[in-house]
Amino acid sequence: MADEPRTRPSLIDRRISKIVNARSVTLGLATTFFLLALVAAVVIRLVDHHDFPSLGLATWWSLQTVTTVGYGDVVPTTDIGRVIGGAELVLSVSFIAFLTAGVTSTVIHNQEARAKEADRAKQADDATAILDALRETTASIATLDARLDSIEAKLPG
Repeated sequence: MADEPRTRPSLIDRRISKIVNARSVTLGLATTFFLLALVAAVVIRLVDHHDFPSLGLATWWSLQTVTTVGYGDVVPTTDIGRVIGGAELVLSVSFIAFLTAGVTSTVIHNQEARAKEADRAKQADDATAILDALRETTASIATLDARLDSIEAKLPG
């Protein structure tokens, strides 16, 4: 393992690690999805003001799209609006899968690291117990040796 090159984690890996380590996975994911929806809402509002006359309506549509709920009460009717909607759908579904895999991988890695640390601690405790038992055995042997010497000293001859 000493010969393996150390690579710096990517920005996404560092962000995922930070979210998982901060124990705020839900908040981190919700914030990320909200920001994705907000960016899409602004873009759709700018390019398709006929179907999205307000930022509120565009945000409502974008939140439906990013969560893949899609009520159908607000939909883009222009070609560019549909392209943006399709891109948002593909991005959000891909993003859900990517984040789920990343968070799961990080959680599993952290659990494995904790398990290895617990194993090391148990091995250290076991080694300490063995050393203590050896010390007691050595002390018992020394006591027995002293008693044998005393017995031998009392025997004639």
